[in-house]
Amino acid sequence: MKNTIEKIVETVLIQNRIGNYDKKDLELQLQIHPNYPSFQSITDTLDYFDIDNIAVEVPVDALDQLPESFVSLVKKDEQDEIVAVTKKKGNIEINHTSLSSKKFSLEQFKEIWVPKVIAVEYNAKQSFAPNRSFIQTFLAITLAAGMLIALINRSWSLDQALFLLVSTAGLVFSFFALRESLGIQSQAIHQFCTSVGNSNCGDVINNNSGKLFKGFTLSDAGIAFFGSLTLYQIFFGFTSILLVPALIGVPFVIYSIYSQGFIIKKWCAICITIGAISLVLAAIALRALPLTFEVSLLPAFLMISALFTLMYLFAKEKVTENKQYRSDNMKLNQFKRDGQIFDYLLSLSDKVSDTATFTNEIVLGNPNSDFKVISFTNPMCGYCKDAFEAYTRVLKAMGDKLQIVIRLGVNLDDQNAEPTQIALRLMEIYHDQGSESFIAAYSEWFADRTYSKWIKKYNAPKNNPMYVEVLHKQSEWSNSNHIPYTPASVINGKTYPKKYTYNEFFHFIGIMLEKHTETVSGDGHTVEV
Repeated sequence: MKNTIEKIVETVLIQNRIGNYDKKDLELQLQIHPNYPSFQSITDTLDYFDIDNIAVEVPVDALDQLPESFVSLVKKDEQDEIVAVTKKKGNIEINHTSLSSKKFSLEQFKEIWVPKVIAVEYNAKQSFAPNRSFIQTFLAITLAAGMLIALINRSWSLDQALFLLVSTAGLVFSFFALRESLGIQSQAIHQFCTSVGNSNCGDVINNNSGKLFKGFTLSDAGIAFFGSLTLYQIFFGFTSILLVPALIGVPFVIYSIYSQGFIIKKWCAICITIGAISLVLAAIALRALPLTFEVSLLPAFLMISALFTLMYLFAKEKVTENKQYRSDNMKLNQFKRDGQIFDYLLSLSDKVSDTATFTNEIVLGNPNSDFKVISFTNPMCGYCKDAFEAYTRVLKAMGDKLQIVIRLGVNLDDQNAEPTQIALRLMEIYHDQGSESFIAAYSEWFADRTYSKWIKKYNAPKNNPMYVEVLHKQSEWSNSNHIPYTPASVINGKTYPKKYTYNEFFHFIGIMLEKHTETVSGDGHTVEV
């Protein structure tokens, strides 16, 4: 099943109350990892989002000591399968698995468990970052509340309530059919679709016999049909005009059954359910509505149907385009993150032999590490924001294994200029308050870049001649090594390739650091390879 690893990770993060990540970005980072799907793709992605995690092999008897929810492996047909594991009241529940059973006792689970675990840790500083803006959430709540009030204030007969509920159910199952037609997989729907013999929902829904018009399939017709019925009832109630579409739906049910049984020769559990719902609607309409309808009601129904269908087709087109863009973007990122391509471009990058650290410079991470990144940024450089965010991400995940020297490229002809004042104050903060305060101050500057607000909070610098001298040396260094642009990163004497953005910086630093570690001999000295 597609997207299983993504769902496994998201399930464990939600159950551990961790939400400081963007869901789509999380899925993308997993999918473009060179070792996807694997434990390493999960841990590297969690590191990318600065989510505390640990991957470890534990004794089988240590199951009781593990968190309530974690990622692990189970044995399935002599192969290992990655799953999400949840401990509930002395039992084990497995999510997103192809195993027939999902619930086990502790002893039963130990028989199939491969005791390799990825555990995440809740951090009080982490909070859920909603994907929707406030206005989107407000409008959605307003719409839902308005519809609910409109329905509550209306008098309902049993037939009216049943017709609305059945119409809504048809809309839900039509949505499931649409997901299948778009290739969006779901473990629950997959199990439902295989609940009858010789069944395959995807093959039936995507068969040419199900295409009514160019770009309009039976699944589209289902959404338009049930959506129009539901929306009409919300605004206009249970009127005699509903008998017409309810009866028109019957021939489509007959055609769908004929197509599955005699043309495709496979069955679709979703399609059969939608057909049964249509027949129930027709039966309720025949029972509760008169056989004649008021012509004056027809324009309102046609208007609702046309409006809903147009909105649906527009939304479907955007979803389809977005799905294609995401697929293309994933392929592009996989290509960009190819290690061999990066190594080649890095070999073409400019060499910088002068990598010595100046006295009183800002050095983040482990100052004793021989893996060294020299960062050259400017507070007024918009692109430097992404670069500094990449540095902080690397520091949080690998700060004990490397050092990052921060050099600030500012013009010293006017020490009262805003960039120079910011640079001098940042150096004071680093030396007086430490690395974390410096990172917080520089990050806050990039978040807003309003000089008056930032300098009011952090105060003006004292223009210490010692720090002015450091900035002079850094400026001379950039000129002598032909680095006139910001941001620039020198990694162990090679400039970070300009063809890459800082979105890939974390990934490649991890690879380079791993290779660098492998070249270190047992006595701690690097060796040539």
